[in-house]
Amino acid sequence: MRGILVSGLIVALVGGVLSAAEPAMIADPNDKVVEEKFLGHTAKVPTTYTAERCRAVAAKCSEDYTWQVLPQLNMTLTAYELTGDAKYLDMFVQTFDNMRAAMTKGHDGYLGWYGKALSTFQDPKDPGKKVDVIITSFRTVDTLVQFVELAGADASSRRKYESKRAEYLALAENHLVRKWIARGNYVDLGKGGAIFRTHAGLKDVKGHLTQPHNKHAIIIRSLLGLYRVAGKNEYARMAVKLGTRYKRCLTLKDGHYEWNYWDPAGAWDVNPGDAAKWKHWIGVEHKGGYYSASLSQAVELYHHGLVFDKADIDRFLKTQVGVAWNGELANPKWARCDGTTSAKYMQGSYICAALAPFHEKVYAFLYTGARQDERLTSAGHSWQGGPVANGYLTGKYVYCPAAKTGRQIHLDAGRKFLGKSENQTLARSLAFEVTGSGYAPPQAPKAMQPMPPEPKARG
Repeated sequence: MRGILVSGLIVALVGGVLSAAEPAMIADPNDKVVEEKFLGHTAKVPTTYTAERCRAVAAKCSEDYTWQVLPQLNMTLTAYELTGDAKYLDMFVQTFDNMRAAMTKGHDGYLGWYGKALSTFQDPKDPGKKVDVIITSFRTVDTLVQFVELAGADASSRRKYESKRAEYLALAENHLVRKWIARGNYVDLGKGGAIFRTHAGLKDVKGHLTQPHNKHAIIIRSLLGLYRVAGKNEYARMAVKLGTRYKRCLTLKDGHYEWNYWDPAGAWDVNPGDAAKWKHWIGVEHKGGYYSASLSQAVELYHHGLVFDKADIDRFLKTQVGVAWNGELANPKWARCDGTTSAKYMQGSYICAALAPFHEKVYAFLYTGARQDERLTSAGHSWQGGPVANGYLTGKYVYCPAAKTGRQIHLDAGRKFLGKSENQTLARSLAFEVTGSGYAPPQAPKAMQPMPPEPKARG
């Protein structure tokens, strides 16, 4: 799964992994220009994101790593996939080592980028408190996994990058993932699946809050990737449980799926100032980028042959074409996943790039016509021609060819996981089909029966 940007919106996209012997071949003359400019922007990444700048970003707001630094770092891997030129893997190493130099240890000894929280999340009693951001950790894991896969695709690169692959994998496992388990942020809900809670050090209604579905999508992608490169069942088991929880939150209506931006999961989500309310509002996805990311977790799991099957994908396609989008290329009309619109509570295009290989209109909208014209016109812009073009090029020339006609890219990994009896038993115990109307959100804590209790405090 690759995190990308399309038309300035963050979306989640499944990504294939090419070997150095299989660079993407771009014949379209307009896309060749986009690629040329993109490679020029990529070449500046290592010198732009020096160790000093990485430290400054972390100190100002550690979550900025997720939305500013990692999209730039990811460009080097896309450049390698497009060209097969190992110099871009060297650029990745140089840039990530600058990022690594900005990491510090928390009170429990785990490495991270500790800095101020987002202004809207800060604890008013201690607004300058340094926090470690869970989503930054998992976005970094996703990126490191991509490097480990790409740099291990052939014997030559395996030899050259052997030590770095081992170093980055150890960092991902022993710090970026393990710390959140040790800190109690992962909560197992039994047959209901599992969730991750937000990090500590935030204001009351934001700290230890169940993550919204779009952020769980990032975590699932990271864990499945980590399973593929490390081979440890625990990562895929967590991903399966997290994906099951999303599926438990789906509503079935007229053959298509609907869902909320956020759903409560237990006592930790009750508002500490008013026990009759949740910490967060409940309602349908209010941004197109969130819609795309949330839906993408189902596609990612489907590509592994886990949790979601083709019938689920077909239901999501009905949501995409006909409910969230009118299917027109020249005059698109957008709605939320339940078909409603709002001038106040809607933002961006409600289209999921992960569905492009499954529907020709989704592909055409994202990668031809007006969207291609946008990429060409803005190719010289450092952000539009860099991270945003990254998503466009990855989707069109890496993911869609790999997943052509809906091919399940990582099915072998999923079959390997299910080849162990204990994993198959887990999958069977969690498996179900969304029927009837599906999920009905508990609008108030009193409606959640039974209420999963607050997890026991951990170190």
